[in-house]
Amino acid sequence: MNLINLKPAHYFGFLYVAFAHLTDGKYKRVEQLTIWQSVSKWLRTETKHGDYSCVMDEVMEWYKSKVHDEDFENEVFEIVECINDFSWFSKQDRINSLKDLKQIAVSDNRFLKKEKLWIHKIGVIWGLDLKDINNIINK
Repeated sequence: MNLINLKPAHYFGFLYVAFAHLTDGKYKRVEQLTIWQSVSKWLRTETKHGDYSCVMDEVMEWYKSKVHDEDFENEVFEIVECINDFSWFSKQDRINSLKDLKQIAVSDNRFLKKEKLWIHKIGVIWGLDLKDINNIINK
């Protein structure tokens, strides 16, 4: 994966796929559909379906090339920090992304402790108030 050509949607896609897969060891079709809907919001421009499919194909290629790395979970949280560095990534964007993660988590009708812990950790990295993080987790 050529990291030079990554768009914000690639980073969100990578994070969302990693979250869905690593928190419970599975990547279900319902999670995939939820991820596709969530990532589309981060393209930030008018995008044709074919372009969007290309982005998601690149995300999956990138993910598959990294998932077996020994320090993969740390790499995922480095992506979280990269997302945090986007100048346009507002507090509301951070909250919306955590809501995306919760939606991915509950798409399989479960909300596991590890998923809650990841949402909490990501919210802290993004500098959100604990009140905002807990509201997302507990609603």
